[in-house]
Amino acid sequence: MLLSFQLTSKLKWEQGDVMKGKINLKTSNSSSKKINNLLLVLQVISVLASLFLVSSLTITTFKAHAVPSVPNPAGHTRCGVLGPGADFDLRAVIQNSNIDPMATPGSVLTTIEMEGGAWNFDCADTGDTNDGLFIGPHAFAGWQPAPFPNFDASVCAIPGISGIGIRVYRRDGQPKICDTTSFNFNNFININYRDTSATASYSPLAELVRIGDIAVGSHTLPNMQLSTMLNDSDLRYDIFSLVFTNPILEAHLCTMAQFNKTIDFGSAIARGNEVISKPFDVWLTDCSGAALTEYKNSAVLSFASSPGRISLDGTRLYNCDDDDCADGAYITFTDIEGDAVDLKDGYRLNAQTTNSIPNQLSFSSNLHTENTTGGKIDTSLTLVISYL
Repeated sequence: MLLSFQLTSKLKWEQGDVMKGKINLKTSNSSSKKINNLLLVLQVISVLASLFLVSSLTITTFKAHAVPSVPNPAGHTRCGVLGPGADFDLRAVIQNSNIDPMATPGSVLTTIEMEGGAWNFDCADTGDTNDGLFIGPHAFAGWQPAPFPNFDASVCAIPGISGIGIRVYRRDGQPKICDTTSFNFNNFININYRDTSATASYSPLAELVRIGDIAVGSHTLPNMQLSTMLNDSDLRYDIFSLVFTNPILEAHLCTMAQFNKTIDFGSAIARGNEVISKPFDVWLTDCSGAALTEYKNSAVLSFASSPGRISLDGTRLYNCDDDDCADGAYITFTDIEGDAVDLKDGYRLNAQTTNSIPNQLSFSSNLHTENTTGGKIDTSLTLVISYL
């Protein structure tokens, strides 16, 4: 999970000026995403000292491209989803990429649907009665039942993925047996040899099922080979593929609550040796007990900023270096126990042993102005939650 925090402050004063500020707190929750964002605001403008952090979630997706068109398509290549012999990728969409690694074994993690709700085929009419085409997942292409402890013959193994299996549905609505070699009903579509177009459309196409331990973090589903058979029983499994347009699964035990905050550094803030410290909290939601403990034991915060903004020893976040920036101002961060947050080496989520609230992480932002000249404060910090 990538949370990007943009930290902007404005600070401008002449010698003898005094600063003051105010605080506004606002919390909100996102119902459309399992993984939520964190927003912390702390602005410094003339007489107001504060800091602005904005977080966002970035998920990389992959979309397969069409293969070059096959000249004179016939037999196994006479049909394609972008024209005869043009594209043999049957694209599918995972409906919820955020899966629960603690779900009950055997339960459905998420469903999978045909992209756009249907696969539309354009076919060449070769006039050959043997060119009736069957397309589907079969043992010929390596589809096999998921390993122990799974005992459900309809839950198939996914190459390179542990703890997650896939259950594919036939066009008659029944789950397909993984190791079957029968093409009678165990396919996505049957296309008559004289048809120049055909459509497969039903729901769900498939389900992802928990079959064992799922490691916390990201999992990328591979393309999976499909089989084709002609009316004369000629078989191939190197033409069509099941391709996931959003193949990355995120297995997270917790989410981060969203909130907006303006942190007030108080009144009579002047350049000097006094460090202005104000607290802020980060909340972990959607888990408790053992799941929360496991999440905190497996996650770490790391930090990034513009080149040169983080000090070499990781203790300071420096200000901008434009002509109108205030020289000498910097910000440090400490946790509830008073320990410095190392912006170079990262911060373990299980480091706060004295916090009496298990799903709360408490920090302080500390503004240092002892050697500051007049000007603005404008800097940025990126916080990344990664898994060990």
